[in-house]
Amino acid sequence: MLTLKQISKTYGNQEVLGQISFELGEEEFVSIIGKSGVGKTTLLSIMAGLVSPDSGKVIFSNSDITRYSEEQLAGFRLKNIGIVFQDFKLIPSLSVFDNIYLAIYPRKDIDEKEKNKRILDLIDQVGLSGKENKCVDNLSGGEKQRVAIARSLVNRPKIVLADEPTGNLDEATSDKIMNLFESLHKKYSTTFVIVTHEKDIAKKTKKVYQLSNRRLSPVKGGKTE
Repeated sequence: MLTLKQISKTYGNQEVLGQISFELGEEEFVSIIGKSGVGKTTLLSIMAGLVSPDSGKVIFSNSDITRYSEEQLAGFRLKNIGIVFQDFKLIPSLSVFDNIYLAIYPRKDIDEKEKNKRILDLIDQVGLSGKENKCVDNLSGGEKQRVAIARSLVNRPKIVLADEPTGNLDEATSDKIMNLFESLHKKYSTTFVIVTHEKDIAKKTKKVYQLSNRRLSPVKGGKTE
């Protein structure tokens, strides 16, 4: 479904990613682990079409998105990619419902009734029923991340990319969020890629890859360096 071919990226004089090749299939539940600063966020951003590699190709459904215009990339992300950020990136003054609605608002191919149904269904799925009209500024960190997860799924993407989604949460809340990811992965048959520096979080996924020394490699038995 999504294939990286010989991806490299350099910032200034520092090579962050070197000749990375990676294939992501349908309905996968994987994690990418690595220390802070090794390029995990850059790799995720390249997968999402937010950052262009210096060399290599990103193939999605037999199409090279590195050749896309900005408008084409925006359309690609809207319909195929959901993103969950460590710091949530919600609008504090808006309600739970409205924060999720903003993600699906640009879709002209979905009517308002269906948009509203999807939002309310997802609010229920992430465990926030009854809080759809609550201002997100009044939610806990775990609840904010649940809103962000619902937002990432509202367009029914093929892939959800989560960048350190438990980084701002305590251990108990982190476990609940990872359990939520797993249940949503099964329910919606969506591929999830969880980027983390926490080994215990990575072990909860079905496949683990490690980013180290500019290279990405599979981890056998979940054991990392």
